[in-house]
Amino acid sequence: MARLIPSTCPSSAPPGEKEFFRRLRDDPDASNWIVLHSLDLARHLNNVAGEADFVVIVPGYGVLVVEVKSHRTVVVDDDGWHLGHNPVVDLRGPFKQASEAMHSIRKYLMAIDPSFGSLVMWSVVCFSHCDFRQKSPEWHDWQVIDRSRLTRAPISRIIIGILSKGRALLESKNLPCARETEKHASKDRCEAACCALRPRFEIAMSPKARRRELDENLLSLTEEQFTALDQSSLNPRMIFSGPAGSGKTVLAMEALRRKVVSQEVTNPALFCYNKLLGADLSRRAADAIPGVRVGHIDSWLSEVAGSQIMPGDRNDPDFFNGILASRAIDALLSDSAGFKPFDFIVLDEAQDLLKPHLLDVLDLALDGGLSAGRWCMFGDFVGQDIFCQGTMGMERFIEERCPSASRFLLNTNCRNTRAISEYIVTLGKLTPPYSRVLRPDDRMDPELEFWSRSEEQKTKAITFIEACLSDGFKAGDILLLSPKGKGSLGKKLEEDPHWSRRIGPYPAGVGKISHATIQGFKGLEAPVVLITDFDAMDNSHQQSLFYIGLSRALHRLGIFLHEDLKLFVRSII
Repeated sequence: MARLIPSTCPSSAPPGEKEFFRRLRDDPDASNWIVLHSLDLARHLNNVAGEADFVVIVPGYGVLVVEVKSHRTVVVDDDGWHLGHNPVVDLRGPFKQASEAMHSIRKYLMAIDPSFGSLVMWSVVCFSHCDFRQKSPEWHDWQVIDRSRLTRAPISRIIIGILSKGRALLESKNLPCARETEKHASKDRCEAACCALRPRFEIAMSPKARRRELDENLLSLTEEQFTALDQSSLNPRMIFSGPAGSGKTVLAMEALRRKVVSQEVTNPALFCYNKLLGADLSRRAADAIPGVRVGHIDSWLSEVAGSQIMPGDRNDPDFFNGILASRAIDALLSDSAGFKPFDFIVLDEAQDLLKPHLLDVLDLALDGGLSAGRWCMFGDFVGQDIFCQGTMGMERFIEERCPSASRFLLNTNCRNTRAISEYIVTLGKLTPPYSRVLRPDDRMDPELEFWSRSEEQKTKAITFIEACLSDGFKAGDILLLSPKGKGSLGKKLEEDPHWSRRIGPYPAGVGKISHATIQGFKGLEAPVVLITDFDAMDNSHQQSLFYIGLSRALHRLGIFLHEDLKLFVRSII
C-alpha cells in the first residue's frame, strides 16, 4: 500500500475521493509511493493545497496531481461545465483546475530547489462515478480516468501508464525533464519533494493552546509528528515516548480524532490520570470530537462501578489505589453497567496509568484486551513518572502485557521557547536533550532568583508578576506552581488581603492569577509560570517535579529557589 498523508480519509469526503483513496491504500504495487491528500482537519494555506485532491509521488516516474469529481453526470457545452445537479456552471473546468494546481506545485518546489524542475509532473482528472468520452485539445485522452478505466485495472497500473505517456510526450519534444527520470525521481528526491510539500497540506488544532492572543491558534505538525501519526495508523498497538513539550497530548488528541473522522472506530476513548488535564481534554474534545469518551480515568471508573461501590469504600485510603478499579471490574464482569467494550483506547500521560489495577480494568474494557486490541500510549516514562514511580515501567509493561507493541520516540520541543528549553535541559537534567526546538528565541531569558525567607520569595515573585503584567500579559496568563499542597506561595497570596481577589486555585477564572501544585498541573501549560517553594533537591522525586514545572511555561518563566540550592545550581551549570 502507498504511504498516505494524512493516513485517513474523512467521512465527509466525496465518494470519489474515498474510492480513490481506498484503491491507493490497498494496491500492493503502490507500496513505495507517497500520496498527499486533503483531509477535513486540514487547513489549506494556498491554491496548491486547496485545489489538489491528491498528489501522487511515484519513485522512478514522477508526480501526478489528481482532481477527483464524484458527479454521476458531466455535460460540457458552450456555457461551460455542468457537473451533476449543481446549478452553477463551472467556466474553468476540472482539467484546468488540475493543471493549475500542478503548475502551482511545480513553481513552489522549484522556489525551494530549482532542481525539482527536472521532475516529471502531470495532472489528471478522475470521474469516479461516470464514463467520460468527451475529447478536446485542452487535454490528452490519457489524462482522463473515468469509471470504466478505474474499475478495469489496478490504480498503480493506471497512474504509471499516465506518467509514462507524459514522459514520452516530453521526450518527443526533447525536453530535459524527460531524460533520466529514474534519477530525477529517485526515492531520495521523492522524499525531498514530500518533505517540501506536506507542511502545506496539513496542520492540526492544538488541544492545549491557552493564550490565543499571543499564540497561533494552529500548531503545525513537525516531520517527526507526521511520522508518528503514520505509525499510529499502521500499528494497532503503539507506545510514543518523549520528554515534556514534545507534543504528546497534541498527538494523542489527533490520533483519536483521525480514527473517528475516518470511521475506523465506533466506540473509542481517551483517558489520563490527572484530573485537571482530564477536564481540559474533555472540554476540547467536546468541540473537536463530540460524543467520544475523553477525560479522567477515575471519573470513568466511578461511572462503571456505580452500585458496586460499597458503603465506606470512599473513606478507605486505598479507594483510588485499587478498590475503585476492583469494583469497576466486578461491574464489567457482571455486565451490570451494560458496558460496550471500547474498540480503540488512547492513554495520555500514560506513565501515570501503568498500575496493575488500572491496566486490569483497561484490559477488560478494550475489545481484544491490551495484548490484541487497538490502543496508543503517549508518555514520558522516565522524567515524569511521579505517580507510579517505577511500579511498572514501559519495558515491564511490554514484556508482561503486550510483547507485540511498537515504540516511537519523540524528541522535538514544540512548546517552549529556545531560552526556556535550555533551562529545562540544564536545570531539569534532561538526558538526552531535545534534538531541536521549534519555537524561535524571543530574547526573554528565564529569571532565576534565590530567597532565604518566605517573605523575600513573596516580594520577588510579586515583582516578577507585576513586570509580566506591564509587558502586556493578562492575570489569567499567570500561574504559580509549587511542589507543596499546603503552605505554598500561591496559598499565602490567596490569604493576603491585598491579593485574595486577584488569585485562586487553577483554573481561577477570568482576570485572576492561578496557583496549583506541579503534580496537579502535569500535562498542561501556561503562558507565564512561576516555580516557587523549592527548598531542597535531594531526591529523584523532587528533581522530577522541578523538571515538570520548568517545562510548563510557554513565554515567561520565573524560578524562585531557596538559597540552600545555590550549590545545586552551580553544580549543573
